[in-house]
Amino acid sequence: MKFFKLTALALASTLALAGCGSDSGKTTVSNNNGSAIPPKPPVDNSLSELEQAKSIINTAKQFILDNKAIEDAYEGASEILTERQEQRISATFDVPTGIFYYMEENNLARLTSADIIALANNASFKSALGDTTINPSSDFIATLSTDGQFKLSGTTLLTTTEYDYKYNSQTMNYEKTVVSKDAFTNIYKGYINALSSNTSTNNFKGSFGFNSINIGSGAEAVIFSSTSQGATVNAQFSDKVLVNDEFDLNDVNREGITLQKAVIKLGNVKLKANDSTIEARDLEMAFLDMSRKLADGTLVVRTLPSTIKLTGQLVKEKPATDVTISLNAVANEADIKNVIRVTQDGNIEEAAGKFVGIEIVMSLKGTVARKNANSTSTSTIPLDIQANLKRMSRDVIELQGLNASVDGKKLYVTGKTILDTEYNVSCKCTQLNITQNNAAVNLKFDVDNKFIIQNVKTGKFADITVNGKVFGKLLQNNGTVSAKFKDNSFIPLG
Repeated sequence: MKFFKLTALALASTLALAGCGSDSGKTTVSNNNGSAIPPKPPVDNSLSELEQAKSIINTAKQFILDNKAIEDAYEGASEILTERQEQRISATFDVPTGIFYYMEENNLARLTSADIIALANNASFKSALGDTTINPSSDFIATLSTDGQFKLSGTTLLTTTEYDYKYNSQTMNYEKTVVSKDAFTNIYKGYINALSSNTSTNNFKGSFGFNSINIGSGAEAVIFSSTSQGATVNAQFSDKVLVNDEFDLNDVNREGITLQKAVIKLGNVKLKANDSTIEARDLEMAFLDMSRKLADGTLVVRTLPSTIKLTGQLVKEKPATDVTISLNAVANEADIKNVIRVTQDGNIEEAAGKFVGIEIVMSLKGTVARKNANSTSTSTIPLDIQANLKRMSRDVIELQGLNASVDGKKLYVTGKTILDTEYNVSCKCTQLNITQNNAAVNLKFDVDNKFIIQNVKTGKFADITVNGKVFGKLLQNNGTVSAKFKDNSFIPLG
């Protein structure tokens, strides 16, 4: 079932996305307890104008260092698994799929451990499992209902074999050779796959989940767990379809049937391995079809996303990290239906003079450790970050507000990116406006995300202003960035 099939790769990708994520290093950003645009912080007039100019640069420098710590914590968040663990996960989800296919092809409603042991040399069963063999315990059982609902539970030993073809100079042939073998024990609890049905419907509802799956043991153990039903799929079609193992959305489209809306949800799935825990607490993705019948009578269909919502958590021992990430990206469905159209050549475009409204809110909350300069010690950085972005017109995306606090000092950031007619960043590129008290720095970046230099001779790319008066300059020379002030003092920025 090519559209709804939930594989180990899809699950791992979701979890990877969920993981993308009085001290001298405090960095917090107010989210105003919701998705509202963060307000601009109050002005502190206790500093002189020159002090305000230096303060905004020092605060920005510390903010960059703190964000480097966040980047270090999240670097490799999707790579917390060893290669062997990844291979074991793949085999772990392939085994239920293989058993399901074998039971479906042979009209079996139930397979016990004794049945499976008896099938050890059965060619069809071995083909269904591929390069994996299983030796189940007495509690291992699989069932398949008449409507395609598959369930599995129990303990089994899995043995996977990796092959390669090597050239034999004596026979002058390439021969299949065993490269490696791996044996590990899995415990399946409450595994269920109801992503197919034997009943035609225009309102399909499916699910996939488990209570827990323990893969291997000891230091190499990987544990999946869930406190909910796992994944659910709700799909509405323009006509009745049979969402079974052979279902293919492209084939359905060729029959003139379109997907009016599909919502996929994944809740409370946790992965624990090595020193890390990644949890996808809530994931929601919604899609809908846009179609057009071409001059030759062909129906062209394009499936577009309308919603992506995610709440996830990453916990690591080194560097010490406990961060929750939230992403909410929503496009106006009415805009998609009324503004997006499929052209005669099968492409999609927005109607002239119109655009699809999109709003994105992303937040990070929690703590991350940062290594102190010239020291082996670390500092804990508290995080509470929210960024609000909105598509304001066909060619403008705005950062509507980000309110950051570093060492008790505030930074407020707004900005915008200007797109060309092909929706690429144009020569006008990206602008960021950073303010603190009465000080301001306006930055412009080119298509390669590099500073746009205003004065090639001096390397100046921005003024540092306070109440509209220039108190310093940001300079880039020989790859080094620094701030120079009216009193001829410098602050190096890297």
